[in-house]
Amino acid sequence: MHPSSPRPRRLLGSPSPAGVALALVLMGGPAPAGAQLPRPDEVRQIVSFSFLPGRAPQALDLYRERALPLYRDDLAMLSFRGFREVESPVPLDLVVVSSFEVMGGIDDYNQSLSELAEVGGTSIAEIYGEIAAPSASPLTALVWYRLAPGTREAFETALVRTAAWESDVGIPSATGRLILSDGWDYLRFLGFDSLAAYHEYWREASLTRGWNELEAATLSHRQVILSRLPELDVR
Repeated sequence: MHPSSPRPRRLLGSPSPAGVALALVLMGGPAPAGAQLPRPDEVRQIVSFSFLPGRAPQALDLYRERALPLYRDDLAMLSFRGFREVESPVPLDLVVVSSFEVMGGIDDYNQSLSELAEVGGTSIAEIYGEIAAPSASPLTALVWYRLAPGTREAFETALVRTAAWESDVGIPSATGRLILSDGWDYLRFLGFDSLAAYHEYWREASLTRGWNELEAATLSHRQVILSRLPELDVR
């Protein structure tokens, strides 16, 4: 059985089909159950997929049966999570987030993964196909930020205030400074129980000093809301 080719978004990363790497800045409040807890010098790789109509169930089976066993054996990967889209201006069928220790960890992972796949008589390129099937809440919001020129210091100061407020109100959050990102500067992970809670977060956040300072330093941002696929968890 050969997986159909995904239609990737144009982002940069490894492995293909599409990805983006970021180094995490350790800020924020409590982490949700099952979250990828930020670690010092951690780098995360985000890969997104769009599939041919009707091929998502086959793709998810490929991940469960062929990719996840390799990921579990490849200890260079700190953790792995899979998400499906709930709301997004960008059409996505699946988003997977892999965590590594520094950028060199991705090289170690790719080498180890290739060797593990070869022993099993396959390759990761063959395994990477379509996936995704609906899953329930909780939700994870990804918010990309592009900063206005000369505002990095002001943005990070505002981010500390915003993260402190999020911690006080029980919103799990983590923020990464993007390394390879197609012009975006920061990416935030926010946890919510529902779309209503997400809407309420933005309403309340807009009343805080930190949020207004973030907006003042931001040239543009975009948001994607995802629902986790627990069956794709590794560690």
